[in-house]
Amino acid sequence: MAGFILSSSPNGGTEVGLLGEGRGMDVMVRRDGTDILVVQGDRLSEEEPPEHAPLADLVAWAERRHSRYCAVLVREGRAILWSDIGATCPLHWARADGALLVGTSAGALLPRLGGPVVLGDAERSLLPGGRFAGVTAVPANSAVTVVVDAYGDDPVSVRRLARLPERPSVTDPDQAVRTVRTVLGASVARLAAGADEIGISLSGGVDSSTVAALAVREAGASAVRTYTVGTPFGDEFAQAAWLADRLGTKHEEVLFGPDQLAEMLPGMIRALETWDALTLQIAAPACFLQDHIATDSRQVLLSGYGADLLFAGLGGTGGEEAVERAVVAQTSATARSNEFHPAFADDRHTAVRHPYWSREVMAAALDIRGRLKVREGTAKWVLRTAAADILPAEVAWRPKRGIHEGTAMSRMFAAALGSDDLAVQAGRLYGIATEVFRSGGPETGHGDADRDRRLGGMR
Repeated sequence: MAGFILSSSPNGGTEVGLLGEGRGMDVMVRRDGTDILVVQGDRLSEEEPPEHAPLADLVAWAERRHSRYCAVLVREGRAILWSDIGATCPLHWARADGALLVGTSAGALLPRLGGPVVLGDAERSLLPGGRFAGVTAVPANSAVTVVVDAYGDDPVSVRRLARLPERPSVTDPDQAVRTVRTVLGASVARLAAGADEIGISLSGGVDSSTVAALAVREAGASAVRTYTVGTPFGDEFAQAAWLADRLGTKHEEVLFGPDQLAEMLPGMIRALETWDALTLQIAAPACFLQDHIATDSRQVLLSGYGADLLFAGLGGTGGEEAVERAVVAQTSATARSNEFHPAFADDRHTAVRHPYWSREVMAAALDIRGRLKVREGTAKWVLRTAAADILPAEVAWRPKRGIHEGTAMSRMFAAALGSDDLAVQAGRLYGIATEVFRSGGPETGHGDADRDRRLGGMR
């Protein structure tokens, strides 16, 4: 993957090492006087960072320039680490031998800490701050400030970056539908712009179908390629093919088997840095597709993931406030889960972009009251109504299936792991993770423009 490790020591020396050779993501290093700025992200433009800029200006620049990113700024003896609104590019820090370490891969930091690698237990009872002892993750939509020359891991400050609604306020159905239609259309247009060809994982449900229809409207059907992953235990081939035919996209059905899953699991666990069964089930079809389509050229995939979380796709009981609490809880938990981690795709030269997980869409969705998300027993009512303008009614109002349910991932994991007992599966996944992470992390090379063409220059 295209990631980095930054090491900043008390004597003022700062080194940046690069991880991997992926082309989906980009790493940029800039020296501005004594400041050092390092950014990992999916670059959408060539806009240069402002010089001698305050943090707020650098955050605004990073959001304009990238579809997803994380960054660290070393300035005046402090390091400021921040993530995008959904932590779609995880960032971590640790201390070792008097140096502050910052890295896009927790696994790559582990060998530098000294001592044995300690993982959270098989039930994913996470260690304080992250999945590994001694490594702390940057929260989503947060700037964490730490002192370079200090003992211990406590940050000086942690503060939110983008303002999100504390409580939803929109109750007018027409206003909510218009807003969703506008922000989602703008998000897809921004993420599709400039791509010669756009890939989309298409299930035939409203989430991915809306993204596909908007991408076709933006770039034309000839520029859109849709894919549907199925397994021996379940597929959504018919629904997806029906819509792809109406949209006019180039379409491919991809069959995924238990033996392929078993072979893929160690790489998934290392790349996503999680051994949680549900997270891996959700990620597995996308990871298999990324592996299937991988070439030596950079590719762009648009995802429909995130809509269920923001628009109450799981429905809900207990009234409107219970629905709203569930949306916030599920969104927050997902930002910590590593489901959006770019490393697996980046290793295969693919940039995955998430239109629903943009700041504008998240802010709009979180401001809509629960009564418009679950209405008259229909989950995602506001999104379905907004999508009905561009999708056939049978797609816009198709009953909900989970992202991993259409491919029967629970049965796939039972077959791949040799048991349908969830505790046994958890133990076996933990065993794979233990072997993967105790075998050492990826190597790094120096962050020097002459030695790595993807740095885009370092001054």
